[in-house]
Amino acid sequence: MIRVLLVEDDPVIRDTTCYFLKSQQNFEVVCAETGGDALSHAREKFDVILMDILLPDTNGVDLCQRLRSWYHCPIIFTSCLDDTDTIVRALEMGGDDFLAKPYHNKILLARIMANIRRVQMDGAEPSVNGYHCAAFTLDANSHSVEKDGRSVHLADMEYRILTLFIRYPNTFFTANELYQKIWGKESLGDVRTVQVHIHNLRSKIEPDPAKPVYLKNVWGKGYVFQPDGGKV
Repeated sequence: MIRVLLVEDDPVIRDTTCYFLKSQQNFEVVCAETGGDALSHAREKFDVILMDILLPDTNGVDLCQRLRSWYHCPIIFTSCLDDTDTIVRALEMGGDDFLAKPYHNKILLARIMANIRRVQMDGAEPSVNGYHCAAFTLDANSHSVEKDGRSVHLADMEYRILTLFIRYPNTFFTANELYQKIWGKESLGDVRTVQVHIHNLRSKIEPDPAKPVYLKNVWGKGYVFQPDGGKV
């Protein structure tokens, strides 16, 4: 059974999305109209959370930050606000994915299943705990990196992207390839989610994020992680 927490104040979107998901095999949906409603379910177990950004009593981005203290499941933001700043903030605050409204329910379902598959694949990957390179030491248990004598927490997607690079050092990945590997589906040309997470990750592992030496982007080749900070 896949349990979904749907946080959506628009009754039409909430009802149609809920009806569609419940019509799928092995789906259970719990609906919340407000941030307060969502928090009332905080102790329950969910496999994925669908989060509207514009809620009547709070901002979905801020609510996501609070829910992260209970949940490590995928949080997919949905919003009619499709500007880059909104997407950046949503992903910085712990969101895993972003889907602009209006969305097709079949696309929403594909996003849900892709994120769930990604979590399952993460659990099957070999541990990278204690990994050390010139830039940082990774603590897989706390999802943090030790850098310059201090601990820096990684958001879930930052951690997943970094561990992919650690497992495949000096290997080039295009943004589309990263999206496919991390989210388990094609990006369909929209790679802003990847770009935002890479930007945030660089701010936590690079000496100067504006001039990255470990996690680089090479024109025509893609992103590459070089543990020794060497030249491409």
